[in-house]
Amino acid sequence: MGIPHDHDGSGVERAATLADTVDRLRAELEQTHAVARRTAILEQAKGLLAERLRCGVAAAHAHLLEIAHDSGVSPDVAARLLLTPEPGGEDAPSPGLPASGPADADLAARLRAGSRPRVTPSPGPAPPAAGDLAAQLEQTQRIGNLGWGLWDLTGGRILWSDQLYRIFGRDPAEGPLPLERLAERVVPGDVPLVVHLVRTLLDGTEKVDNEIRVLRGEETRDVRLMGEPVLDSYGVPAAVRCVCQDVTRWRSGERALKASRVQLERRLIAAERHQAIEMQRSILPLPEGIVEKPGLRAAVRYLPAGHSARVGGDWYETTAIDGEGVFLAIGDVSGHGLNAAAAMARLRNGLSGLAFSGASPDRLLGWLNRLALHWPTSLTATVMAGRYDPDERTLTWAQAGHLPPVLIREGKAVTLDPPEGILLGAMHEPEFAVETTSLEPGDLLLLYTDGLIERRERCLQEGLDLLVHAASTTGSRDPEGVLDHVLDAFGAPNPNDDTCVVAIQID
Repeated sequence: MGIPHDHDGSGVERAATLADTVDRLRAELEQTHAVARRTAILEQAKGLLAERLRCGVAAAHAHLLEIAHDSGVSPDVAARLLLTPEPGGEDAPSPGLPASGPADADLAARLRAGSRPRVTPSPGPAPPAAGDLAAQLEQTQRIGNLGWGLWDLTGGRILWSDQLYRIFGRDPAEGPLPLERLAERVVPGDVPLVVHLVRTLLDGTEKVDNEIRVLRGEETRDVRLMGEPVLDSYGVPAAVRCVCQDVTRWRSGERALKASRVQLERRLIAAERHQAIEMQRSILPLPEGIVEKPGLRAAVRYLPAGHSARVGGDWYETTAIDGEGVFLAIGDVSGHGLNAAAAMARLRNGLSGLAFSGASPDRLLGWLNRLALHWPTSLTATVMAGRYDPDERTLTWAQAGHLPPVLIREGKAVTLDPPEGILLGAMHEPEFAVETTSLEPGDLLLLYTDGLIERRERCLQEGLDLLVHAASTTGSRDPEGVLDHVLDAFGAPNPNDDTCVVAIQID
């Protein structure tokens, strides 16, 4: 199967474009957030003043601007003072409202009464006309996709801004929704969340700030809902005010960017796996059928991890050395991917070359440990290495943290007692012991990596016991038949680790 490549770099360019889009949208949101609170306070003040004066919102807006102009303050300051708790009410102003002094308290009292305070205007630039400010507020809500709502829990009156109707996809002629019916406008999966948010606001315990998914016709919109309860002098919720913002563009950009990154990561992993497999095949060719060596016959099976997308570092070696019998080895480098494959190549080739020195297996592992310690990155590996003398039918072997071979003789299987040795790369100048095992014609040795017996659902000893049992029950004396029987006993390949198994039959 071919590996997809992004030759023209279009995938990277698309990811960069999406990243720029998300950054731009985030900048727009940051700008609108700066004025969102001010806009909400002005709108809420208009609604509150309209209730007290029993007039329309437009008339209340004009009245608020007139009071602010005559008082020498900006409209947003007048709105904040209008929303400041009355003396004897809440102990502290609502978050975002400044503490007020005596003059502010007097002005706030006049504002709450709906009268025009007789205050000499302070010099300064003239505030914008009522129509200009209303247009500015409407534009701010439109650009930021912001809408506000006020639910009077005592009088039953509900006020929604025009933009809130648009956010919820509701016809203004139908009027605003009561709090308890907001859940009707969200996707089924968000109904419990909205019910919880409404209950929190009605309990008056805390503010809410969550994202919900609103159904608007056939589309779903991502909406940020921010709300707070307004408490009376007894601490009982008298109203609920909310600001909603449609953040669908931002979330869509984030999702598109995430999907692009995932796709690129998959392509990189696939390309890396392809390169690692090619490297592995070039340095670890798997023979077909039986391998004939002096005094023995061998068969090999290599199984890649069932679910892993990356190649491991398992390897083996069967090399005839003139006058010195057959050099046998099997190993497992920690990790996966190109680094593990490269480390496997270095250790295998290094050990194969050192084997021609005639040194004993324990000395070979000591030299190989030095090689592992000089790897550019942290490297650990397990190895079993031995020399088979066909004349004496003896295997002289050493191991570095590797699982012991299994010996099958006359239908019975046992694990060989391993000589002392820790894994490569763990420490400087470790001690490796050597063991000599006498073999008989017809004996069969199993060399394997931990991917064969290790699983998450069982411990290592349980896997080793299963291997010994499978080896004892095989009716075949042929290396390939034994491998097939053992692998069938373990079922599917290890999903998380590669597996290498070598069956060696003594002539």
